[in-house]
Amino acid sequence: MRKVQLFLIAALLAAAFSMTAYAAEWKNNDQGWWYEKDDGSYPANKLEKVGEYWYYFNEAGYAQAGFVKLDTGWYYLQDNGVCQNPIDPATQLPVGAPNGGWIVYDEFFGTKEELGAVYYNNFYWIKFYDVQEPDSINANTGNFIGS
Repeated sequence: MRKVQLFLIAALLAAAFSMTAYAAEWKNNDQGWWYEKDDGSYPANKLEKVGEYWYYFNEAGYAQAGFVKLDTGWYYLQDNGVCQNPIDPATQLPVGAPNGGWIVYDEFFGTKEELGAVYYNNFYWIKFYDVQEPDSINANTGNFIGS
């Protein structure tokens, strides 16, 4: 009986030490940056919060930069991928702008009427500059190619 117990303990210890351990981390290659989760998976084709910031990951799982148009509106992502859109206090999610190049209204810029502010996704937005609707997406970077 003692040999069976020792065998079971040895088998359990061997199994515990042979498991692959993952630690969530940012990774990159010549295609760009992606975030690998603790379980080895990665976000793809969605906005996801990593740490304290939101990022958009394309269908291949790479973090995007620039303007990205999703079903919920336009999102601006800095060069490092951090989403600059405001966070909706009710959902705690970034909200999309009505058009590319639009920013959240601030009275610093003038009145809503003067600026032609538009109410969209629970925020007022103003046109900051134009971003054209894309015709297609660059297969290597996932970024939009202009019209």
